[in-house]
Amino acid sequence: MQQTGTQFQTGRRARLVLAVLVVAVLSGCWREDEDELRSRLDRWFSIGDTVAFHASPDCVAASFRLVQMQVKSPLSVATAAPDALRTLSHRGAVALDNPLQAPDAALIEIVNADRLTGMTMRRAALEGRLCMNEETESAFRYALDNPRSILAFDAGSATLMLLDPHTGLLVVAKGAAEWL
Repeated sequence: MQQTGTQFQTGRRARLVLAVLVVAVLSGCWREDEDELRSRLDRWFSIGDTVAFHASPDCVAASFRLVQMQVKSPLSVATAAPDALRTLSHRGAVALDNPLQAPDAALIEIVNADRLTGMTMRRAALEGRLCMNEETESAFRYALDNPRSILAFDAGSATLMLLDPHTGLLVVAKGAAEWL
């Protein structure tokens, strides 16, 4: 059976439209690329070289060497979980630096004080780990348990960050969920 010129053109157009849709859907699946993440985080941290970066539709994970171990002034720093929650509700992002409490313990305190916020932060950490390579996951676990580490959270993108001054790394985790 022969196709007429019109049928051929219609079939060709349909395949082209389908191909464009597939490309659009696939390109929209990536959460954030490395340059976008670096640009967003550079407001708050002095980022150096990328150690690792991986993004998928369900997660983003990265680790960066830091040039300086301090949080930049645009990111408010709290010293206790209740203060961090207040700052987060007003400013949308906060760092928690309590040298007497590891970030993991601070996350538990935040969950107990504000379940929705705390669980969003924990979910970012848990889902973000799915994108971590072995080195990044090791740095993440170390920073999570190290009281010298600084915990940070960006509510706008539901991104959890751990700044570890001992290793000089910033470890970033982001899951599929956005801020609720």
